[in-house]
Amino acid sequence: MSPPDHETPAEALSVQPCPLCGKAMALAYRPFCSKHCADLDLSRWLNGVYAVPATPDPLEDDDEMLAQLAKEIGLDDA
Repeated sequence: MSPPDHETPAEALSVQPCPLCGKAMALAYRPFCSKHCADLDLSRWLNGVYAVPATPDPLEDDDEMLAQLAKEIGLDDA
């Protein structure tokens, strides 16, 4: 039996691929392989390519509906 491999944290990180192109990660640009991939990722964030989908807030719709109803029945102060 051979002893288990013990990698340092830096060695373990260096085997991670770049999330954009799949090349080996460079510690200077972690988690990317180069400045180019890091800048490309930043550009995607700034241009809205990466976006978290939002769901409508059901309370907003309820507030609008209640305001319209109050207006219709004369409870609106304005």
